[in-house]
Amino acid sequence: MKNYGEDDQCYQDADKALEIMQKAIQMEDKLLFYGAGLRSEEILQMQEEGFGFLRTPDAFIVSDGRGCRESLNGIPVYQLDGNEGFIEDACIVVIAMDIYHEEIKKKLAGLRYKSLFFLTDDMEHLLTREFLRHYLQQHGLVADFLPFVRENHVKREMYEGLVQTYRVMCLSDVKLTHNVEQHGWIASLQVGAALTNERIAELCDNTGDHISEKNPYYNELTGLYWVWKNTDAPYSGICHYRRQFESDIALAPIIDNTADVVLPLPFVVGNSLAEYYLHWGEKTYYMQMIAVIQEKFPDYFECANWCKTHIMFIPNNICIARREILNDYCNFLFGVIDEVEKRMECYAGKKQTRCWLSEHVSTIYFVRHLKDYRIAFANLKRYW
Repeated sequence: MKNYGEDDQCYQDADKALEIMQKAIQMEDKLLFYGAGLRSEEILQMQEEGFGFLRTPDAFIVSDGRGCRESLNGIPVYQLDGNEGFIEDACIVVIAMDIYHEEIKKKLAGLRYKSLFFLTDDMEHLLTREFLRHYLQQHGLVADFLPFVRENHVKREMYEGLVQTYRVMCLSDVKLTHNVEQHGWIASLQVGAALTNERIAELCDNTGDHISEKNPYYNELTGLYWVWKNTDAPYSGICHYRRQFESDIALAPIIDNTADVVLPLPFVVGNSLAEYYLHWGEKTYYMQMIAVIQEKFPDYFECANWCKTHIMFIPNNICIARREILNDYCNFLFGVIDEVEKRMECYAGKKQTRCWLSEHVSTIYFVRHLKDYRIAFANLKRYW
C-alpha cells in the first residue's frame, strides 16, 4: 500500500521515550509493574510471543487489592498498602491508561523507589502496532498499518459521494468531559430511538428496516443494522459516540483506492480470545457462537477456532468498508448473533454478553478475509 507519511511529532516523541525507557530498565536489578489489569496482560503476552520490549517484572503492585488476583502468569501481585518497603530500590513502570496517571502519582508521592516510568497511551499504541506487524508476519497474514496522525484534514470533495459513516449515540451514554472532534464524513445516529421520544440526533435507528428496540442488548449493532439496511454510500460503517478514528488519515487509502476496509488497530489480549471473553461475558455464549458458525457458516469455522486460541482482537465493531463487503460482513455478523440469541433466549445469564460477543464475531470475519480484502488498520481516539 501507499505510504501515507510518518507519525505525528507526538508519536515520534513517544517512540524516543520508549527507547529511553527500554535502555534504562535493562540496567535495573528490580523491576515492578504498577497495574495488573488487561494492559499488563497484553505486555506479558507480547513477551511470550517473542516481542520483549520490556523484560518480565519481578512483581506487580496495585493501589487496591480488592478483587485482584494474587498472581498474574505466576508473577506475584502485591497491594501497595503495607508493602511500601518492597518498592525500595525498584524501577517502577506504570502500566495504565493516561487518565489514571495523576492518581497513581499521588499514590506514590513520598514513597521511596529508585526510578519511575509511565507507559503512556501513545507508547502503548506504538508497541501494539509494531507487535501486530511481527505477529501477522509470523502467521502469514497481511494488512497495512496507517501512520498515527492526529491532524490530517481532507477536502470534502475528495470523499463526498464516496464515504459516509455514522457516529452511534444513545440517550443513556455517559456524559463526556471532552468535545468529540467533528468530521464531515461522520453523521450522528441515535440508537435505541424506538425506546424513547427524546431526540439527540437528526438521524435515528427506528426508521425503515430496523431493530432499534434491541438496543439494550445489541448496543451499537442496532446502528450498524440501520446503516446496512437503509443507506447506500459506496463506503460506510460506524464509530461510537466516544470512539472514532483519530483523524482523516483513515480515509486516505479509500480515496486512493488502495484499501477495501479500514479497521481499528487491534488489541493484543492475554492467553487467548476465548479466555479474554470471560473477562466480560459467559463461556456458554462463546461456545454457542462457535457452534452456530460451524453449522450455518462452515467456511468460517476453521478461522473461528484459530481466533479462539490466538490473541488478536478487533474491537468495538467499528469499521469503514466497501459496500459489498459491508453487506457480506453484516450478513455474517447478524446471522451469527441472531441465531445465538434464539438459542440463548431462555438462558438466565447476562444478556449484555450478546453485544460483547459481536466483537468476537467481527474479529473472526475480518481475520478470515485478511488474505482476500485490502485491510488497513488505523488508530482510534477515545474520549472520556
